[in-house]
Amino acid sequence: MQGNCPQTNLPMKSESPMISRSHFAELANACGTDKCANHGYHRFYPLVLAQLNHSESFTIVEIGYGEGASIPFWKSLFPHAYLICVDRDVSEEGDGYVVIQADQDQPEQLQEALQCAPSPVRLVIDDGSHLPRHQLSSFSMIFDTILEAGGFYIIEDIETSYWLAGDLYGYPIRAGIFSRWSAIEALKLAADYINRFCLDQEDRNLVEYSMLMAGLDPAAALQISTITFGQNCALIGKNLEGDSDYQEKPYPYSIFTSRR
Repeated sequence: MQGNCPQTNLPMKSESPMISRSHFAELANACGTDKCANHGYHRFYPLVLAQLNHSESFTIVEIGYGEGASIPFWKSLFPHAYLICVDRDVSEEGDGYVVIQADQDQPEQLQEALQCAPSPVRLVIDDGSHLPRHQLSSFSMIFDTILEAGGFYIIEDIETSYWLAGDLYGYPIRAGIFSRWSAIEALKLAADYINRFCLDQEDRNLVEYSMLMAGLDPAAALQISTITFGQNCALIGKNLEGDSDYQEKPYPYSIFTSRR
């Protein structure tokens, strides 16, 4: 595992769970991750991390090991959290974390790997293959059945949804703007699905069918509370109990959305 995080130089304030842009950036760079220097994710992550209490015990899942720099990064931000990293090629175990060898292209392997979580999974980061269909299939399974209610799911490197042609990690990618195989387009449909109480049944069926064809399971989309798109990432929140009541209630102005 690479990276040595200077926790003592960048102390977390115990009286506040807030993580600032600057703290995130300093720690990400110190640990050797590319989350800030290359991607500028410090602009978006604090929106989600502010909802997590660094003094509580929960599980963080990250798909993709890379050089291992994210392990000390997450352990420094959330010292009481347990980290499960899933990677196609790496397996190791350390203090408060485990790296499980599993293939993101095999959902059953991914699901089995996450059964070892010792505490509720509250944060998931997909930094794996970057293949749009993997991003959607992994999200559908983990968000639906493993992520805790009120938890957050972050998909990094969604740039591949704009690729017209290319190969990555041995997988061909054929997508592009408005492509039915684009993870971004599927998540745009999920934004419509959050507002499904405004849709008539025909439009709702169309949105569900289009998501399913792209690889996004409507059963997972049913549980989405919020979606935030940032540069090269999407941050998705899961409903708490009772939240879906608002999304399913009858629309009082259906006269404006019904077909005449």
